[in-house]
Amino acid sequence: MPARAYYGRNPSTFQLSIIMTHWPHETAITVFDAVTSTNDTILEAGATDAPEGTTHIAHCQTRGRGRAERQWWSPPGGGLWMSTLLRPRVAPSTWSGISLVVGSAACRALQSLGVEATTLYWPNDLQVGDKKIGGILCEVRSRGARAWISVGIGINIHFDGTSKPDQESPPSDVRARATSMTECGAPTSTTQLEVAEAVLERLWPAYERFQDGKSIPELVGTDLAHVGETVDVRTGLQSWKGIVRGLGERGELLIEPTEGEPPESLSTTDGVIALTGGEVVYGNKSTGETK
Repeated sequence: MPARAYYGRNPSTFQLSIIMTHWPHETAITVFDAVTSTNDTILEAGATDAPEGTTHIAHCQTRGRGRAERQWWSPPGGGLWMSTLLRPRVAPSTWSGISLVVGSAACRALQSLGVEATTLYWPNDLQVGDKKIGGILCEVRSRGARAWISVGIGINIHFDGTSKPDQESPPSDVRARATSMTECGAPTSTTQLEVAEAVLERLWPAYERFQDGKSIPELVGTDLAHVGETVDVRTGLQSWKGIVRGLGERGELLIEPTEGEPPESLSTTDGVIALTGGEVVYGNKSTGETK
């Protein structure tokens, strides 16, 4: 993939213009030394005339965040901290499934790089076994008739301190629930830009198929974990159990209740609930912490 880099006035940033095989135009990538969050900078870019596909990568995030404003540990050189600007042409009512499209692309990218056990946990976690290796956070902003999405992608690359001895050690709570590429076998690449390339090369064609009307279940395919397995669900003040049956057309998690009483407000078809929110517990691991 041809790329050229040029440095701006600030020596802590540089830009790359990368030609993607499956993307119809040039993707401008800016790499920062440190930012609060790449989602912040892409949301700001979206308010300007920045083109779709504009991508920001940071060596470090000082206030990386996940779902519900949970902190995302993103130290210098520890992983891929990246956000991409999308301006979907499809109806906003369909945008809820984009995080799964992105998650599936990132899942397949990691598999292609040698982390073959990566799976996608609904709604937006990348897991290897019972530990998180990455996550997705989509944030929407609008101004007048214009709306845009910052798609944040966080992938842990170095945690173990052996492949990169000067790497900052993760806090104990992060260590307990997270893992990294270098701890999951022998990845073929562990550089930020090459991991970013692998993700983007898979994201763009999937995103185009999504905009062309391909359903979320078709796009995600077998990447979704726990289909056919029993999970615990917490919706509001109620807890119940059910069997995961797959995904709905817009990315809902389809669950067949088996124990407890789900809220009557949840949409049910043929005994299966289309879950759009709440907390899903897979074994001892709950979703809800993303980039």
